[in-house]
Amino acid sequence: DEEEPEGAERWLHVPCDGSHDAYRDMEDFITALDDQDLARFLNIAIQGPGAFRRFKDMLATSPAQLQRYRLFAAERQHGRARAWLADHGYRPTPPGGH
Repeated sequence: DEEEPEGAERWLHVPCDGSHDAYRDMEDFITALDDQDLARFLNIAIQGPGAFRRFKDMLATSPAQLQRYRLFAAERQHGRARAWLADHGYRPTPPGGH
């Protein structure tokens, strides 16, 4: 019976869904690469524990590809966030709108 903090009705609980979607982003990014050598190394890097660190370390050898991945992953994360909010009844409003 904990007391709700003041203003609690303004907040929406967002559960943690784990890292599956982020891992899928890495897989999809690798699939889209034209550089087959880099794709092969990245496929090896994402196997087992520490996959995220090894993936980013390998991409760091190619700053252009690292930047490309960051943009790719950010867009996918934003898309998942927008979909989750829409599923919970939230809709965007125009800037300055109510």
